[in-house]
Amino acid sequence: MLELRNITYEVEDNQDNKEILKDVSLTIDEHFVAITGPNGGGKSTLAKVLMGIEKASAGQIILDGEDISNYDINHRPRKCLAYRTASEALEDEFE
Repeated sequence: MLELRNITYEVEDNQDNKEILKDVSLTIDEHFVAITGPNGGGKSTLAKVLMGIEKASAGQIILDGEDISNYDINHRPRKCLAYRTASEALEDEFE
């Protein structure tokens, strides 16, 4: 099971903090999940935070009962997390 608890991701924008993700919480229990939404909606940022490519400003990522929030990309369990862009999926479609 994958659980996100109050995930926030902020970047500095002209000496202000801009929230890209704000207080995102969800639980995924043994299912395939696709996240869709408009451009600039935070989908890629959420995926990068889950994979450890980016670090959340606040919140926890719990994988099978273990807090992996502080693990870097090299130490995150990869058994259930995958990141794939739409363009990569389209490339496979036309190969």
